[in-house]
Amino acid sequence: IPDDKVNKCEACNTGFSIIKRKHHCRFCGHIFCAKCSATKMELPEEMGYLGPERVCQKCIPTIKGANRAAGTHEKPGARSAKGTADKGVDDMVMLSNLSEDGITSNLATRYKRNMIYTYIGQVLVSVNPFQLIKGLYDESTLFEYRGKYAYELPPHVYMIAEQMYRNMQQENESQCVIISGESGAGKTEASKKIMQYFAAVSGKGSDVSKVKDVILQSNPLLEAFGNAKTVRNNNSSRFGKYMEILFDRAGDPRGGNITNYLLEKSRICYQAKEERCFHIFYQLCKGMTAEHSNEFGLQGQQVATNQFSYTSQSGCDTVNTIDDVKEFSETVEAMTTMGFDQVEQCTVLRIVLAILFIGNIQFVDDAKDASSVSNKDALDFAAYLLYTKAASLEGALISRTMTSGSSRRSVYSVPLNSQEACYGRDAFAKSLYSRLFDRIVQRVNDNLRCDMEDLTTLSVLDIYGFEIFQKNGFEQLCINYVNEKLQQIFINLTLKEEQDEYQREAIQWTPIEFFNNKICCDLIEGKKPPGVFTHLDDVVNFPKGTDEKFLQKCCNELQQHAHFEGAGIGKFMIKHYAGDVIYDADGFCDKNKDVLFDDLILVGQMSESPYIESLFPEDCSAQQKKRPTTAAFKIKTSIAALTAAITKCTPHYVRCMKPNDKKAKETWDNGMCKHQVRYLGLLENVKVRRAGYAYRAEYSRFFFRYRVCSHSTWPNWSGSHEDGAKKIIQEVVASEQSEISFGKTKIFIRKPETVFALEELREQKTYNYATSIQAFFSERVGKGEYMYKLRSGGLNAVKGQKDRRRESIDRKYKGDYIQYRENITMKSIVERFGDEKALFIDQVNTYTAKGTKNTRVLVVTDKAFYFIGTRLKKGTKERPVPPDTYQYVLFRRLELNEIDRFTMSPNADNFVLIFSPTTSDYIFESRRKTEIFGQLAFVNAAKRIEFSAQCMLQMREKSKTKKVNVTFQANGGTGDLKASGSGFLINSAPGQGKNAEPSNLAPPTGSGGGFSQFSTSVGGGSSGGGGSSSMGIGGSSAPRGGGPRGGGGAPPRGGGMGAPRGGGMGAPRGG
Repeated sequence: IPDDKVNKCEACNTGFSIIKRKHHCRFCGHIFCAKCSATKMELPEEMGYLGPERVCQKCIPTIKGANRAAGTHEKPGARSAKGTADKGVDDMVMLSNLSEDGITSNLATRYKRNMIYTYIGQVLVSVNPFQLIKGLYDESTLFEYRGKYAYELPPHVYMIAEQMYRNMQQENESQCVIISGESGAGKTEASKKIMQYFAAVSGKGSDVSKVKDVILQSNPLLEAFGNAKTVRNNNSSRFGKYMEILFDRAGDPRGGNITNYLLEKSRICYQAKEERCFHIFYQLCKGMTAEHSNEFGLQGQQVATNQFSYTSQSGCDTVNTIDDVKEFSETVEAMTTMGFDQVEQCTVLRIVLAILFIGNIQFVDDAKDASSVSNKDALDFAAYLLYTKAASLEGALISRTMTSGSSRRSVYSVPLNSQEACYGRDAFAKSLYSRLFDRIVQRVNDNLRCDMEDLTTLSVLDIYGFEIFQKNGFEQLCINYVNEKLQQIFINLTLKEEQDEYQREAIQWTPIEFFNNKICCDLIEGKKPPGVFTHLDDVVNFPKGTDEKFLQKCCNELQQHAHFEGAGIGKFMIKHYAGDVIYDADGFCDKNKDVLFDDLILVGQMSESPYIESLFPEDCSAQQKKRPTTAAFKIKTSIAALTAAITKCTPHYVRCMKPNDKKAKETWDNGMCKHQVRYLGLLENVKVRRAGYAYRAEYSRFFFRYRVCSHSTWPNWSGSHEDGAKKIIQEVVASEQSEISFGKTKIFIRKPETVFALEELREQKTYNYATSIQAFFSERVGKGEYMYKLRSGGLNAVKGQKDRRRESIDRKYKGDYIQYRENITMKSIVERFGDEKALFIDQVNTYTAKGTKNTRVLVVTDKAFYFIGTRLKKGTKERPVPPDTYQYVLFRRLELNEIDRFTMSPNADNFVLIFSPTTSDYIFESRRKTEIFGQLAFVNAAKRIEFSAQCMLQMREKSKTKKVNVTFQANGGTGDLKASGSGFLINSAPGQGKNAEPSNLAPPTGSGGGFSQFSTSVGGGSSGGGGSSSMGIGGSSAPRGGGPRGGGGAPPRGGGMGAPRGGGMGAPRGG
């Protein structure tokens, strides 16, 4: 060919003739070959384009960035409504009004449209709607996010979960999500949705399912014993939880571990007005069955929460959003899942009921100021429930055993007054409940224990939010301290560390100022100079340490601190990052000591119940030489361990906000929300994200991951990793130079869309190479034992019974004709029914009782037949969808054990009839029917096959069953189905005879064999579609669509079913 008749592709530099297929990129105008320009995209209106255009791979990141800036999430070839003024922007990095008011206004606009999720780069901001939004969390929505990137769909907590799961699998690195916000902002619900996502998208094996059940059932169990109603939140977590789920390399959960922090024990004895104790007390009182009542010694009688001091003092018994009876049954079910037998369940519930009766024990003083129990009934019943003696319990409550410190060491009993006895009673109740809660967490961990190696973790931190009540005590200080530490982690990783890294890598950067709350953390936990916790420990470690001495010490030592102030008699104020909080010092010293007298420990150890006895493992007989640790020391130590665990993972963030303080739906308190925007540091976060880089990686890591994307770096590269990374960027990324920076040891990419495009290109390349290797093996190895048995099974099913068409006799068996392995959305439909092995996947035609033809994808597994199609997706007011958006729908699932027989005609047609006595009969058309029966025979799942020219089907039409007569003829027809009268007529042309055999069917000679399923699956590129056979899919297969990410030629050649703008049925991300 003359030189002037040759062109070169701008992307791959491959020469091709002008008579060959080539394209102009509608964005940059350069010439590209079909392979490098096989993507149709919606181009931005502001750039002068009004429809989907063919573009080259290099322009994809720029186009996606422009589309994202406009707030659109359309898939290739799909149109979406433009304009963001009425719905705000999905990513606040794109805000035009960059201020606290602008951020608050954008969140308010989206909240009013029930769009509660918004991004700041990789950070998700979630606003509690205080209502269930229709369709937001249903199963179809969950699976929409599987395998997708953030730019493809609106913001959602499922996308954070998907990013964690995908990063874990791709990078083999542990991930964690930090969910923060004040009490009532929706943290617990966010954590449950993330757990739900992990369970839904991972494997389905029996061992895996057991782990999933434990993970999911742990939520109602721990919520029952660890959550309570507060004035701000009807289901407030009164403990912190760091849940680690262990995954193997296949992405299946194998175990896990839960670490709990600082259960709010004081809630047992005291609740503020309109608050409740822990849910389990109300569940037990309202949901107790007659069987439970008899077991507890109540003789079938019910108890009410207003009978008990611990649950009646606040005046709040019921919550309109909580069904205590229903949740009690869920708690019992969860205990069964955790392996609690009936005896253990009964013992746990007896302990809960015993605590209520302990709270009813009252004391009176005699003339010598010594107390005694005034109501023996409560004492006797509490002792009965704990399997211990009433006298022992009474003695431990009204007296204390003391040991002299002299060398002769004498022991004597000291009577307690009524006030001291009440303190001991409450201490015993709190300790008993806390030990029970720890044991329940331990049981969950026992069920999640895994000894496998080489596992990665997905971790979720759900911890109490920042709290400001009318009366704030020691518990609120601990809770707010934890939130200060979490805020510090967020600042260090998203603001401070990021800016420090730019300086280390010599990246040009203008520093952005932000409030670093390290000063608040040091005020509470500091040692030099000593902070609040240190002063508190000093006071309680000396005899006669009181709350007054602690407060005086703090005011004297910390009066010069900018974030500490005295606040009147018995109070002090700390200026936290989230607001100023006044703390009442009353009870600080006693709560910090966190000790239980030996007499009460011995009561537990004397219980006749082994379970209760095991809750008190202390050795009270030995002389205690070591001073017990304080509650402040424990919380500092545990939070330090938590921080260390988080820093070992790749962090993700969900920042939760409350729209109002009344727990009211559709109500936006602008002042309150602006305050949250300020203390959460969202403005500074937006500034850093807007000016910073979304992705960074060491040159070696970047090079080895993306070298397959460039012809210059794959398969061989002799230069340095840095030069290789630059070469990859130069050849495959069409971004401005300001969007990418090269540091001393790392590469920095500003826009996440560029990374997404690189990932998609990498998947395309690896998919192409994989299919090429598979095609080679299918030719060289596919004639081995497996293929011989498969083809023989198909031949034996029809030989001598059915006339064969010429083109079907020697057809190769490929198993997967639509790239099912890469079609995550379609696979998820099948995976919902368990662990099934896919045998055959192809596009077929099905027919209704009226003879209407529908195009479906047939998935045959070793358990069932699946008929899957597409349907136009309808949005709602809360969740609008772009027009011409289609979704996969399962129209029919027929289990093999429900199928009585298959029937085919003796003629050369493509129809198969399925007879099912338990459901309704079915008819479909496939030109690869012989392969279907060969696959079933190979896995020993074959059914009876009959051959008849006349059949009667019992087909379902709406809610009725209709008899349909099917007649087959061989009078030279086209083989199409025609509805006539009350039946179908199928007339086909004669074929090659009933005894026709493949010319290449021969038993193996020793080469090859053991060929697995889908070894010869077809495919164009990962993003490619139909076209010439040199692209991977022959012309006859072109209508079946493109690769796993859509595309395909223009309709009708590449349109495929349900794809109005191109793309195929096998394209989970395409049209």
